[in-house]
Amino acid sequence: MAELDRILGEAQETHKQMQVAAKSSHERAVRDIVRLRTRFATLVAEMMGAIRGDSRLQASPDLAREFEAKFFEMRQALAQHQTNWRSTNIDEDPAGYRRSVDQLGHKQDEFYTWAHGTLTRL
Repeated sequence: MAELDRILGEAQETHKQMQVAAKSSHERAVRDIVRLRTRFATLVAEMMGAIRGDSRLQASPDLAREFEAKFFEMRQALAQHQTNWRSTNIDEDPAGYRRSVDQLGHKQDEFYTWAHGTLTRL
């Protein structure tokens, strides 16, 4: 398995765990979300390098640019979400946070589905 595939898988799993934590009413949910955000940020940084270093994408420059563009769109949505929802904001408006998580989740799911499908066809 290529490094990019591994990182995509870990990022997708971390994303799913964040969605579960966001829907939880457990008292430690916010701490879990913050911990998972930190892990996800590390994976996103690793993914940037893995995208640039993936031999399949290097062999197809147009697809590499498309991959980077879609990844950038997902990262922008994530950054905006995290800017809007600091831990104190989550506590103040849990319903608004959950709506935002759902919207972000759809964008991330679309990216992972596209990325996995694209890499599988290469």
